[in-house]
Amino acid sequence: MQAQKTQTVPRFTLTNMHVLVDRKPHPIVNMNIQEVLIGDMPDWLTVGQRLEFSFVINLKDWERSLPTFGVVTRNDGAGLEVRYSPPLPSWRNILMKLLTEESRGAN
Repeated sequence: MQAQKTQTVPRFTLTNMHVLVDRKPHPIVNMNIQEVLIGDMPDWLTVGQRLEFSFVINLKDWERSLPTFGVVTRNDGAGLEVRYSPPLPSWRNILMKLLTEESRGAN
């Protein structure tokens, strides 16, 4: 049997995005297209537990909340790791656009 190679997906942080859990804002420590590491979460959430939350995007005079759900894969001092379902079919394109706009603003 051959060992499978796992490919890690690069992680990033967007200054204009956070999450809402139970209507409370929480920072995104880092994320990628499949997982999000959420800061300041309670320690009673356990691995395997389903979590409903929303990504919140803030741009100038515009804010949009995108509800989704996921499964907790880790909860430790680094934060709460959730493997999530994309909130929209175009989620990858949205993230790429936000990353591009943020990198342009940094220059």
